[in-house]
Order: sequence, then structure tokens, then C-alpha cells
Amino acid sequence: MNDVHAHGCGGHTVSSAASARDVPGATYTCPMHPEIIRDEPGDCPICGMALEPMAVTAEQPPNPELIDFTRRFWIGLVLGLPVFLLEMTAHVGIPVHDVIDAQTSQWIQGALATPVVLWCGLPFFQRGWRSIVTWRLNMFTLIAIGTGAAYVYSVFALFFP
Repeated sequence: MNDVHAHGCGGHTVSSAASARDVPGATYTCPMHPEIIRDEPGDCPICGMALEPMAVTAEQPPNPELIDFTRRFWIGLVLGLPVFLLEMTAHVGIPVHDVIDAQTSQWIQGALATPVVLWCGLPFFQRGWRSIVTWRLNMFTLIAIGTGAAYVYSVFALFFP
């Protein structure tokens, strides 16, 4: 068996030794589409969700997708919290724009929000794109179109106020 063949979320390759979810001879299925059965982990061709092992064990092996999404969540939170504070504090009476002018605040927010949308949201965009290409529209489609449109509009408004 190939030592580097189990694919985690976002196209990152996870070695078989690190991923106990890739068990030789195991079968995997989609939690939403049980008719999808594969011999190796991956994504459901219908909805894009990660395939789960069909065999139930007492001990849960490490989940590379959960590890990846947890890392993306915490990085997104660290970058997104200042964006939230820069924008919302003025609405509750805290004079943040006395310290940082509004235009500088917008550029800081844009710089911090860009990696959140493009890197933290990458798995959603990838799965949303796949759902459009295969014409199997689902929640990933909605998330990708909604956040993508909002981000493009915000970038346009930032450069052309």
C-alpha cells in the first residue's frame, strides 16, 4: 500500500502512518449518502462530505479532516476577532476611530479577512466548486457562492469606495 495516499481536506496529503482512519481492507461511506461505498477514504462524489469508515470500533482513530478544520478554525478566530472589534466597537460607543481612522481600519480589516476567507474557507470553496461542476448542488454550493460574493463585493468596495 502506498505510504502517502490518504487525502485530507484541502488537498493536503496525510501519510498512512499518521492516519489510522485508512485501514487496509476497510470500506468507507458517506454519512448522507450510504449508497456511496469506497475502498479508501476521500470525499463523497455527491455532497462532498468526508467518507467515514463503515466498521465501528471502540477506539476512535485520529481524524485528519477534524485536525485540519480545527487548525483553520483557530487561525480564523485569531484573525477574525480584530476585524470584528475594529468594526463593531464604534457601533456600541467605543471611539475606536479616534485612534485608527476609518480608511486605515478598512484596510486592516481587509488584510485580516482575506486569509480567513481564502485559506480558512478553502475546503468549502473546493467542495462548492466541485458541486457546481458535477451539478450536484448542496450546502457547500450555497456557502461558496454566498461567502465568495460577499468577499468579492467587499474587496471591490475597499478598492473603489
